[in-house]
Parts: sequence; structure tokens; C-alpha cells
Amino acid sequence: MAYKVEILDQNDIVSYKELIDNCFGGSNPLEQYQAYQQKPEYTIWVIKDGETIIASVTQYVIDLFTFDFQPCLMLFNVAVLETYRKQGIGKQMLSDIIQKAKEEGYRQISLTCLESAAPAHRLYESVGFQRADSCKYTISL
Repeated sequence: MAYKVEILDQNDIVSYKELIDNCFGGSNPLEQYQAYQQKPEYTIWVIKDGETIIASVTQYVIDLFTFDFQPCLMLFNVAVLETYRKQGIGKQMLSDIIQKAKEEGYRQISLTCLESAAPAHRLYESVGFQRADSCKYTISL
């Protein structure tokens, strides 16, 4: 069954937070998601089954002039409700986002994934992502 990929509606923000809590074992306060939804560089894509959000991807636009791979997108919070996994929903959602990005002139899409998340790696590779030789650095402030 093909589902419609759509932009998160403000009225569905509670259902979105429930999905994120369910898939990641907790999340930010609801107010943070509401604030991010108001920022133009963020787009939260969702798939719904009835009134329930069953999958989502958050997209962040990076539009710098410095590098030739700009403008590009960063994807994060890729989530599919466990009871809906292995049905092609994540693949459909990512494929739709990739196609839209191509149509809008983006040159690259990146995402970060835990090394131990083998099912996620298979999903990303199934839609054309390739593992990059890079090292991620972080600093907590």
C-alpha cells in the first residue's frame, strides 16, 4: 500500500512527538518541535495512517556558498513505527524526499546513522545513499 508523504501539520504535532518518543525512547519537549516547525530551513515530512503518524523524516536545508555540493539537505529523525516496518514505508518516504530534492535543485543529501543500526543502513543504501569516509566530531556545551 502506498502512503502519501506530506508536511507535518501543526494539528498533528502531538502525534509526531508520540512517534519520535516511541522510536527513539523519548524526545524533546513538545514546545521545541513546535518552534522548529516554524523555522523555514526545517521541514518535517510525515506519513499518516488515518490520524496516526506512522513515519517521519526531518529535513534541514544547508544553503552555503562555500562548497560545490551546496545547496544540500541534512536528514535526521528518520522514524517508522515498529508495527509498520518492513513494509517499504521508510523506502517510499526517503525516495519521495530524494526526488523532490532533485526537482528543487539540491546537490547532496546527508544523514548520520549509528554504526550499530544495521536495519537503518540497509534502508539508506536501498535508496542510493553510500557510506561516506568521514569522521564525526562533537562537543557538548
